[in-house]
Formats: sequence, C-alpha cells, structure tokens
Amino acid sequence: MNRSALRNMMLLVGLMACLVQPVAAQNDKGAKPVDPETLTGKVMVGYQGWFNCPEDGAELGWKHWAHPSISHGIFGPGNVSVDLWPDVSELDADERYATGFRHEDGSRADVFSSANRKTVMRHFRWMQEYGIDGAFLQRFASGLSYQTTLRNKNRVLNHVREGARESGRTFAVMYDLSGLQKGEVERVFDDWTELREIQRVAEDAQYQRHNGKPLVAVWGIGFSDNRPYSLQECFDLVKLLKGNGCAVMLGVPSYWREGTRDAVDDPLLKEIIKAADVISPWSVGRYRSPREADRHAERVWQPDRLWCEEAGLDFLPVAFPGFSWHNLHGGELNQIPRRKGDFFWSQIKAAEHIGCEMLYIAMFDEVDEATAIFKCTNRPPTGNGGKFITYEGLPSDHYLKLAGKASRLMKGAGKTVPVKKEDDRRLLIGYGEGVLELNGQNDIVWHYQEPGIETVYDAWKLPNGNVLFAHRFGVREVTPDKKTVWDYKIPPIKGKQEINSCQPLPDGKVLILDCGNQKLLEVDRQQKVTHSIDLPDGGKNVHNRYMQARKTPQGTYLISYRDNRVILELDKDGKEVWRYDLKEKDRPFTAIRLANGRTLIPCITSYQIIEVDPDGKITWILDKRDDLGFELLYPVGVQVRKNGNLVVINSDYHHRKGMDNDVQAFEITRDKRVLWKLMKTDLEEDGKVPVVERGTKMPSHHLLSIQVLGEPAGLK
Repeated sequence: MNRSALRNMMLLVGLMACLVQPVAAQNDKGAKPVDPETLTGKVMVGYQGWFNCPEDGAELGWKHWAHPSISHGIFGPGNVSVDLWPDVSELDADERYATGFRHEDGSRADVFSSANRKTVMRHFRWMQEYGIDGAFLQRFASGLSYQTTLRNKNRVLNHVREGARESGRTFAVMYDLSGLQKGEVERVFDDWTELREIQRVAEDAQYQRHNGKPLVAVWGIGFSDNRPYSLQECFDLVKLLKGNGCAVMLGVPSYWREGTRDAVDDPLLKEIIKAADVISPWSVGRYRSPREADRHAERVWQPDRLWCEEAGLDFLPVAFPGFSWHNLHGGELNQIPRRKGDFFWSQIKAAEHIGCEMLYIAMFDEVDEATAIFKCTNRPPTGNGGKFITYEGLPSDHYLKLAGKASRLMKGAGKTVPVKKEDDRRLLIGYGEGVLELNGQNDIVWHYQEPGIETVYDAWKLPNGNVLFAHRFGVREVTPDKKTVWDYKIPPIKGKQEINSCQPLPDGKVLILDCGNQKLLEVDRQQKVTHSIDLPDGGKNVHNRYMQARKTPQGTYLISYRDNRVILELDKDGKEVWRYDLKEKDRPFTAIRLANGRTLIPCITSYQIIEVDPDGKITWILDKRDDLGFELLYPVGVQVRKNGNLVVINSDYHHRKGMDNDVQAFEITRDKRVLWKLMKTDLEEDGKVPVVERGTKMPSHHLLSIQVLGEPAGLK
C-alpha cells in the first residue's frame, strides 16, 4: 500500500472513530484532574491496551492471550502467552471472557478485553484511586496498515481518552517502532497527523503536554538488535514531530550514551536524542535485584541524567516490578523475581535518590512479560496444567499502591521536610558506638564516641546538662565537655556483660537493666544497688533477652522481652501484675506507659508500633500499610512528646535493608502526618562530625534511642 492510500484509509477510520466516540474535553464527574501541562513530577505507566477476546467485537481472536499459530489460536492449556493472570473479581459479567483454563475447584477462568470500554474506564479509575498520574498508550506502528487492527487501536484510544477525562488522569500516545521494515517509519507521522487533525486528540483537556506542547513518545530508536529501519528515518520523524509543534519523548536503549551492549555505536543516535525533549532509556531486564538496580542507577542513570541536564533534556527513567515470559518465549518462569515489591521499590527510591523528577513504570497491564502492576490474582488457573507466577500472596493492589507512593515521592512528598529556622527542636540520639545531639536543622552539634562504648540503647539529657547513657558494658554520665562524672560497670564476665537500658529516676537513682545477669537494678550516685529484682528468664541469648525497661509513675516496672515476645509489668517485689503477649513475628524494643493507661510498643521485626489498652486490645497501630512517603523499616527507640506526637527511630545497620533506608528518624502525629525527618545524608554530609562504625569504617545507620530535649524525660 502506498503512502497516499494509507493516509486516506487512516482518515476514513479516524472519521468513523470520531462519529462513534466524541472527543472528550472535560471532567464530567468532578474528579480533581492531574495537571497535564508538564511531565515533571509525574509517574506515568505504560498502557498496552492490546488484549482481545473472540467475543469483544474486534475480530482479532485471543490477541496477546494466546499464540495465534498454536491450536488455531484457542486460549487454553497448551496455548498461552501470559505469565500473570489478571484479577477479574471486580469486573462485571459483561467484562469477563471465558477461557479454556480451569481453577483448582473446576470453575472456569476468565480474562478481560482492552476493547471493552467498561474495563478500560475501570483501569483509569484504579489509576485515580491509587494516585497514578497518567498513562502512555502504546500504539504499535506495525499494525497501522491493517484496517482491523487500526480500527481496534482507535477504539482503545477512545476508551483511554474517555477514561482519562472521567478519572482526571493524563494520557499521551507512545508509538512503538518494533516490527517496522525499512522505509516504514514515516507511517508514524501520517498516523499522528490523522490523530491530531481529524480526531483532535491533542486538544483533549487531559492530553499530556510538556514544555508547553503536546507530548508524543516514540519508542525503539538506537537498539542494537538489527532493526530494519534506519536511524536516519527516526531522525526525520523526530524533526517532523517537532515541526508539528510537539514535544518529543524518545524510548532508547539503556546504554545509549556509551553506544554499547543494547545500543548501536553511531554518533547519529546522540544527534537524534539532542533533537528531542525527553529521553527514557529502557531498563527492563537490565538488572535483577535491588542491589543491581542501585548500581545501575549510580553507574548508568546518574551519568545519563547529568548528560541530559547539560543538553537541556529531561530524563525519564524506567522502573519495572519483575519479569517472566515463560509462556510467551519459553524462558525461565519468574526470571526476575518481584521479591514482594522490594525490587520495584528499590528502583523507585534509586531514581529519587539521584534527583529524578519523573518516572515511567513498565507496565500497567502487561501480563505477557509479567511486568504488570494492576490487579493480578494469587490464585491463577492451574487446575488443568497452567503455569503462572503470582503476587507472592500480597494484596492484588500492592503494586498500584507502590506506584501511587512513587508519584507522591516524585512530587516531593517523600523528600526531606525543610525545618524552619525558628524550630528550636534538639535531639539526643544513641547509636551503635556513641551519642549525638542534633539541632533543629538536623546538624550534629555534639558527638560522644569513646573506645569501649558499644550499642547505646538508651541516652538521656539530664537537667544539669550532662548526658546519661547505657552501653553494653555499663552506664555512664558525661558532661558537655565529655568528662566522665559517673561510670557504673558490670564485672567483665564472658556471657554476662550486656546492659540494654537505663532510666534516670526522680530521686537521683538510675534504673539499670542487666541482661547478662537477668536483673533489674536501682543504683544510687555512690553506685550502691539499693533495689534489685530477679527477672523471669529471658532465654539463652544474652543480647536478645530484654531490650528496655521503664519504671512507671505508679512504681511498677515494664520489661520488654525480645525473644520471648512479651511485655511484662512487675511490682517492686518482681511479681507480675500485667502482661501482653505479642504475635510470632513481633519482637518488642520497649514499652511506654501512656497517661491514659495504655501501653505503646514498637515491634522491630514486624515493622510496626502498636498501642494496647489494659485488656490487651490494640487501639492504634502504625505499620507498613500506612503511607508515610517512605518505608517504615525498623522502629526501635520511641519518645512520646507532650503533644502526643511520636518521635521514632527507623534505623538498624545490620538489618538487610538498614544501609538503604533514607529516613533514619521522624516525628508523626496520631493521625499519621509526618512532620519532619532525619535523613541518612544528615549524618554523612561534609562539614559535619563524621559518624562511623569503627569496625567497618562505614557510616553508622544504627540509631537506637531518641529524646527530644526539653520534653519530660519520664514520657520516654
């Protein structure tokens, strides 16, 4: 077909599409629309929209569900091309299409069609519900010359336009050049001309714009996989789109800058890139673990971003949740594991860490290569031979939630909260090998670190300005100029040296938790033990027996048992008066008796802080399900402020993610609003006192206790 004939066909199909579906121009349902004027600050998903079923009216059969060349393209056991199974439980009956697969109970397994208006509208409502900004609708150029496929593409496009309008999301067209032959790239501009001039797609209120112009994406330029079309054709296309008044985004190989691995080594590629507005290097499959993703961000994304900055371009990295194409191409099932979202989130955090201001998620609905983030089931149909991966038991909307968190992160919701200069808050923090004092701008203004000091689980600023702290081998009081004025030590007996807690008492004595000897001691200023309680057995592991002890205003003692997973309240004679048994995965760090009689318990291994009443009922909880804008990783030391807010340590260097979490401490209100954060960089920046673990020479991310100075010490 020559170019003129192709253009005439496109115009005819486009006119028919406009008659069927009017151009959407405003938000009828009143949803607060996403600002379409810039890509900056946005998280966009790739929306394939390429799934068809025999009864959806598109006349394309089981497109992208099954291999068309096997068993006459019938979708069932022996003929499947997807590795994830969509969760269709929310879909209406007229959105579900029966397949040849069966569940374990014998019931039929259904899927969806992208040609179904209700389903596409539902997908965009999900984007709205979870805070995803918008979608790049994939438009494969290789299918533009066939009337049936073109008609279906326009049908899906109109669903997307309506879905974006109703949900207040943005959308843009992304042309994929894969499959084009030599001389065929020009058909992309013909199609875009039809979309813009006849269907007026760029006039939609929610069409994504950038730099004041409608954004068009072109994917597949510069790859080293011997594509038949040429770089010159691609360059001509970019110039045509720019001449049409468009901003252009290019999907390029990961190693475009170096011209190696997946990229061609041709100087013309960089000339094409310089002519665009945004570049988005394809990273799917380029790394397989959070550590590799971090390394890729540091060694590839960061130099790319700086190159783009110098060239006046915007940089759009790609994050993906995992990868598997066993049923599509016969590869390994679950080839790049999702790690329950850790892999996906590591890329998001890496992008934020290197200063990226926008993000592309691949993909929203791609179950073929198992990169989907929309709702998928943990119970795929395996009753008659199907092999699929799952979301590893996570809720079906887990990745939608992560994508929404990513959007807030890109907008700055997860970045360091600026501290006002008039904020006179000061913090005292005990960490792995010392004690820090920080001012309201999170600058380290005092630092105590001496040989023989390990694991400072408790630290207190006393009314006289001295600092009292517990360490593994004793309890010490030092002056502001770091002179020792009181030093209680336990005998150096192997297996008996472990002090995890101290508390200054109103009468001047100090409460000391001696984990090695399983005793609770009250010690006076002459280091005489004036009261001693033999504690119920805490287990064989000295380090993990008990974490902290507190004397309540009523004269009782709260003891947190780590390995035994229990909070005990003892009277002065050591008799149990109250207990709270935690769940199997809970390990308490401390227990704080509140003024209302309830008890606050941070649990370090289940990543939560709970409040329980005297009857053991949980009355408040903060956990990983709460959207804080960062990950609640390892809550250890907690202080309850006079206003009821919690100040929380969120740090532990030997936890598997401890070296990666950016937020080391934070203050949060009871309605879960984060007021400020202490960042990892606050402890590492040049010009500040270096905080290092002596054994590793690594920056310490092992904060343990916290006190807001000036607050009543008894509330800690």
